Parts: sequence; structure tokens; C-alpha cells
Amino acid sequence: MENEIKKGCRLIHLETPTNPTVKITDIERIAELAREQDALLVVDNTFATPILQNPLSLGADLVIHSATKFLGGHADALGGVLCGRKDLVEQVFHYREINGATMDPNAAYLMIRGMKTLDLRVWKQTENAGRLAEYLSGHPAVAEVFYPGLEDHPNHEIAKKQMKGFGSMFSFSLHGGMEAVKEVLPRLEFANRAANLGAVETTVGPARTTSHVESTPEERAELGIAEGLIRYSAGIESFDDLKQDLENALQALNMSNAQS
Repeated sequence: MENEIKKGCRLIHLETPTNPTVKITDIERIAELAREQDALLVVDNTFATPILQNPLSLGADLVIHSATKFLGGHADALGGVLCGRKDLVEQVFHYREINGATMDPNAAYLMIRGMKTLDLRVWKQTENAGRLAEYLSGHPAVAEVFYPGLEDHPNHEIAKKQMKGFGSMFSFSLHGGMEAVKEVLPRLEFANRAANLGAVETTVGPARTTSHVESTPEERAELGIAEGLIRYSAGIESFDDLKQDLENALQALNMSNAQS
């Protein structure tokens, strides 16, 4: 990234943590490079939320959120948020006035309602995700777990430095690839199979058919996204229920493999 930035650019766009392998980028480090190039730094902070990470205080010029996810929190409204330097926000606001994309009043109401409980939801979701990631990291059916809260995550130290918590998003890959995914997901009772994330309800889905469905298998492999990778958005349900749910589904997978 640094080599590409030093070639010259006008805008740098980051997503941290990333979707779906929750990689972490050092925002302060990239912000310094952006200033050297007189470039703007825009950070997608959807996964972290303002509760866990504040890119503006780390040097970003603009921050964007898919408010459809955590900010709304109930999977019932579509919207987005842009915040940052007043002069930049005003430019975008003026462009939006001309081109549309105005949120309807009911969606705006639902977003305001959702944000009232954002702090409570995010910390509960983060607690669930951390404990589930720890559990899965020792499971024989699981090939790899991606969660910045795990000490063996390659970006663990950066996450500790710039985040207040490690978030509610993680992913894990199964031995057996997509066929294993097809065995496990239908057996989950508490986790909803959906492309959405960040809601009070736990949602799961394979990157192959959701976030990266338009990528080729080769492109996914280059990004480190295994065909058997499942993205897991922890909700606010009981941890014991979510753990038991995963345990039952993965146990069924083990039984299926034994029979075959």
C-alpha cells in the first residue's frame, strides 16, 4: 500500500476491519502518507462502528458507514452516513441535493431509534464474537478463524492500538470447503442466513455467495478468502445459545464425514 501511495494519488480509501477476513490497517500510518501526498483519506468504519474506532482522531479526512448495518441495528432500514471535515461534507451534501439519494423520513426515524442503543449492542456483540472466535479456534472441523481479538491474528497489535474493542465480526473456514458450508449453515437455529450484518440477530453467510459472489475463485483465493469461509456477525443473543448452536451444527458435520 505504501509503495502505491508514494507513486502519487488524490484519494485513499480504506476499510478496516475488512470484509470478510477482518484485516486491520494502521490508520495513523496511512494518514501520514496521505498528508505527504496531499491526498484525502476516507475510512469505511462500518465494522468497527464509532463505539470501537474513531478514524477522524487518527488522521482520516472522512468516515463513511453503511448505516444499514450497526447504526440502524435492526435490519429494517437502508441508509449511509458520511462525517468529517465540514468543507468536504458540504461538497458531498451539495452533490446529493442535485442527484437525489435522500433518506425517507421513516428510515431516518429507524436510524435514530437504532443509534440510541448502539453502545449497548456493540459491546454485547463484541463479547459474543470474541468468545465464539476463541471456541472455534480450537475446533477440529475449523481450518482457520479470522478475528483481530485473537493473539495469533497478524494485525492483533494494530487493532489493540487503534480500537477500543475487537468488534462483533469474524469469519472462519471449514475443512471440506463449500460442501461443508452447505452442511453446517442449514443446521444453525439461532443464526440467520443473510447477506446483512451488524443487527441484533446473529447472521451468517459464505463470502462465496454474499460479499464476494462477483469475484472468481482465483480472485477470492488471492484475497485469502477460502471457498469454505463463513462470515459470522454476532448478535446480542445468549452466548451459551450461540455456542451450543455452532457446536450442534459442527457436530452434525463430523457425523456426516464419519458416515461418508
